[in-house]
Amino acid sequence: MISVKKTPLKSFKDFVRREKPKDWNEIHTRKKYPDLYDDTRAELVNEQGGVSAYTEEPLPRNAHETHIDHFRKRDLFPNMTYDWNNLFVDGISENYGAKFKDKHVKKADYALLISPAETDVERFFTYMENGEIDVAKGLSAHDAKRAAFTIKMFNLADSRLTARRATVIKSIRACPDLTPNDIRAAMQSQGFRTVVESILA
Repeated sequence: MISVKKTPLKSFKDFVRREKPKDWNEIHTRKKYPDLYDDTRAELVNEQGGVSAYTEEPLPRNAHETHIDHFRKRDLFPNMTYDWNNLFVDGISENYGAKFKDKHVKKADYALLISPAETDVERFFTYMENGEIDVAKGLSAHDAKRAAFTIKMFNLADSRLTARRATVIKSIRACPDLTPNDIRAAMQSQGFRTVVESILA
């Protein structure tokens, strides 16, 4: 999971201010804003550096293979439907990430669940050489509980994510003569930035 600095798109802010939408479908149906959903999605992807804010996988270029996720589900928090800090783009896997979270999360769970809109969320997690994710050492008992719960709710320990992180780690280990900046540049398209940084630390 990565921290994402959130700055609302101007057209999105204008839409919310002028139209006062209640239902998410309105982002698709208002004729005065025909491209708003696509523009919103593109800006969110840009904010996230082209990767899922939850899993850190590179996002597919095909927009139909992604969706805008409400971190706090619309049916549980309707007042946050158009809160920019609640919006992230993710892939469409049912096995991990946003869609997995949405199948299991309850309203009370958000007291523990870590949001990418928080600062320095990377400090909650650590990675093994085999790509497994774990709770970082040195956290308070409460923060360790939050980290473990977030791993569970997004299924960040899924074997497919673990394998991809392991591949990233092996690629870095195979290039001992490259500088950290060279490695960052070489691995940029592979995603999993916090994994890369943990190996370079």
